[in-house]
Amino acid sequence: MKSITEKLKELQLVSETCPEIVFAHDPALRTKTREVDYMRGLVIGNHLIEVLKKYRDVTGVGRGLAAPQVGENASVFVTYVQDTPKIYINPRIIKKSKEQNLFREGCLSCAPLWADVKRPVSITIEYTDEYGNFNIQVADGFLARLLQHEYDHLEGIVNIDIAEYGSIEYMLNDPTKEQLRTVTE
Repeated sequence: MKSITEKLKELQLVSETCPEIVFAHDPALRTKTREVDYMRGLVIGNHLIEVLKKYRDVTGVGRGLAAPQVGENASVFVTYVQDTPKIYINPRIIKKSKEQNLFREGCLSCAPLWADVKRPVSITIEYTDEYGNFNIQVADGFLARLLQHEYDHLEGIVNIDIAEYGSIEYMLNDPTKEQLRTVTE
């Protein structure tokens, strides 16, 4: 477990290493994004991957980054799962399961805070990839959650905006140890 002082020092290092990242107070994070053409999406996506890799080098974590998080009004986000970056250009969630789960989500733009967020267990998303191909992807579990988190950024929503009441706290534990939890009504 890290102390608050250690987390704040880490945040300072992040801001020095990744000055492109904007934080929760920035209006870019509260603005719905615009669609972009493929070439612009590719340029932005590759930039997001570079920034995310720098962030991961500093913190050891980070699985996604959306264009608004670097001040870009563009419908683009990236994921970094199993050491593989992936670009999503003009994504759109077209289906969500009724079943939901809970997870304590962190966010690069809300560090060092995290909070419980309830989301659908599975989704279907359509998007253009880094090769210019149109895709329809069904995702569940953690990947579904990651895609929804990044997609929310494109809609002007930050995880702490939709957090379960009273669950926002300092992220002192290892976020890679968090588990999806079943929602019981």
